[in-house]
Amino acid sequence: MRWIPTFAVLALIAAACSPTAQSQPPTTTQPAATTTTRPASSEICLSGDLPFNNEGLVAALGEDAGDATTLTQVRWDPSSNCERVTIVFGTASGAPASTLGPSGVSVIPFAGIVRVVLPPEVDASAIADTLIEGPLVESVYVVRDTEGIMFVDIQGVDEVPLTARAFTTTSPATLIIDIVRSDGPAVPVGVTSTQSVTIVSPTPGPSPYPIVVDGYVEPGLLAVHIRLTVDDAAVVDRSVTVGGWTDTWQSLSTVIDDGPTGTAVLFVGTLDTNDQPLEGARVSITLEQP
Repeated sequence: MRWIPTFAVLALIAAACSPTAQSQPPTTTQPAATTTTRPASSEICLSGDLPFNNEGLVAALGEDAGDATTLTQVRWDPSSNCERVTIVFGTASGAPASTLGPSGVSVIPFAGIVRVVLPPEVDASAIADTLIEGPLVESVYVVRDTEGIMFVDIQGVDEVPLTARAFTTTSPATLIIDIVRSDGPAVPVGVTSTQSVTIVSPTPGPSPYPIVVDGYVEPGLLAVHIRLTVDDAAVVDRSVTVGGWTDTWQSLSTVIDDGPTGTAVLFVGTLDTNDQPLEGARVSITLEQP
């Protein structure tokens, strides 16, 4: 097992969770991040005094070196006022792992996502996604970024602001994320998802240049098409290659530096033999100069 210095993984976590690197936030003003400790509760996902955070890095976790190499299971445990997501890990031999290497958990508020960045030695997954459909959590996606590093996106229900906390256990190695509805006024726009594509950014509404097209596509695809249409004319028409991973979803990221202004439709997906959109996701945006 290759050892990765903790500072290097934390740098990856910061980059993966940065709105600049991963996704373009909406133009509406967001309140400052808050950290809160909730009153004691009999609900397991509210018990204890570990604080919750509604934006940015929630927790940097794990050991300098762990034996976890495979994501084996994602469990969901609902309660009256909170939901718990537990990620379970195994070793290369198939046994339950004892420890998890350096990992990070962050909240991306405008997208309604709790993102878990895993250590590089976790390089296999037994699942690609799971549908939850809870009051707070809609679904969970296991994704590889453009460098092959795996992350897990816990997608919230549209327009439900989330706050989260996280911790790990050893023997067996698990990463536990507790999620509650945020008390803050911010309402996330949410992601745009279909069976084959999730668009994290841009979100519907005003989109100043440069536009960061960020998201992920289903396992097995080798490339997707990015088409930006204004007044029924394509002003951007490009293909973007992805990793070709078959066991996880795959990150895509591309930047549209400049172009016309006005109402537009962004399509991310596949085309048929006549170069017409076949399967994918669409977002209606308003193109603006910075």
